[in-house]
Amino acid sequence: MILYMIRHGETDWNQEKKIQGDTDIPLNKNGEIQAKEVAKKLETIFFDVCYTSPLQRAKKTAEIVLHQQCPIILKQELIERDFGKIEGTPITKEQSQKYWNYDLNSGDDGVEPIQHLLNRTRNLLIDTIEKNRNKTVLFVTHGSTLRALHYNLIGYSKNEDFMKFQVGNCQIFKYTI
Repeated sequence: MILYMIRHGETDWNQEKKIQGDTDIPLNKNGEIQAKEVAKKLETIFFDVCYTSPLQRAKKTAEIVLHQQCPIILKQELIERDFGKIEGTPITKEQSQKYWNYDLNSGDDGVEPIQHLLNRTRNLLIDTIEKNRNKTVLFVTHGSTLRALHYNLIGYSKNEDFMKFQVGNCQIFKYTI
C-alpha cells in the first residue's frame, strides 16, 4: 500500500496561532489556495480511496485535492485531538510540555491524552492496511493526528519530543507500507 497524508489547508486560527483541536474551523482563502496547489502536485497520482476527518477544514481540503477522483470516506479516527478547555487559546510552550508528554499523558482540562491519540490512529492504520493492500490511499487530517500516524508508522519512543516532527498546512507525506 502507498499512503499519502496531507494536513488540511490554513485556517484563520492557524494564522492566529490558536489551538484548534476538534473545533470545526473552516479553511480561509489561503487554505483553499494551498489545497489547489496540492491538487496540482498530485494530479498524476491515482488514489483508490481517501479517508478524511469529518471536520470541514479537512473535508474541504480533500474535496479540492481530489476533484471527485475517488470516494471520500469520513473517519472519526482522523479528527483532530480534542484540546478541551484550551481550544481557541494561543499556543504556549507550557501547554506543549504538559499535553505532549507521553509519560504525563495528561487529560487535564478535557484534553485527549496523547496515548489515546496514538492508540486510535494505530487502530485506524491497522484497519486501513488490511482493507487496502496494493492500493494508493490518501488521508487528509490534522497536525496532531498526522504526527501520531507518522510515529505509528516509523516507531515512537516515549522519550522523543512528539513535536519535533513538523507538519505544515497542506504538507504532503508519502509512505510505502
